[in-house]
Amino acid sequence: MQTIFVLLSLAVIANVQGEYNKLEYQVLSSSGAEILEADVTPMPILNPGEALLTLRANLKRPIQKIRTVLKIVRTVSGINLPVKCYKVDGVEVGSCDYADLCVVLQTMLPSFRPETCPPTAANYGVDCNCPFNIPAGALNIIKEKMVLPDAQASIASFMASGDFSFQLDTYDSQGSYANIIVKFTVKPAKPSG
Repeated sequence: MQTIFVLLSLAVIANVQGEYNKLEYQVLSSSGAEILEADVTPMPILNPGEALLTLRANLKRPIQKIRTVLKIVRTVSGINLPVKCYKVDGVEVGSCDYADLCVVLQTMLPSFRPETCPPTAANYGVDCNCPFNIPAGALNIIKEKMVLPDAQASIASFMASGDFSFQLDTYDSQGSYANIIVKFTVKPAKPSG
């Protein structure tokens, strides 16, 4: 009986310390793109902080207006907490059906605007205008630096820390584009000093 208790205790401890040390993704289906590689470093992602994004894909169709059905599960101390769709200042946040992913990025990321768009984004066909206008073909984003704002001070405060699973079901004018699950961890950045 003691052995069973010890094994159960170890299983609970392992589940509680379930942070991701590498971005995990699973392509469920994808008629619009072939994902070759996806990564974000460091992992865990630090909030706020900087991260390097790598995304290599073959886009079979251009990315323009992309409807996204997003399902988010946040795990804290081994407890799965589905994030509902809710409104903050009239803006939908969380697990919602978004008519245009580009508009969501403009809402969540202060730097995703034409006047503050990172200059290197143009290399990938991104000018921070909506809708997207990313042509079909090879997309090779290699260790692109991203400045991540403080989630705690944003309408997406639930993103400040935890283990996350995002399921993105995306659609363009031709139908399903890609259905992907992405898993990652966010931790608070240590105060400097």
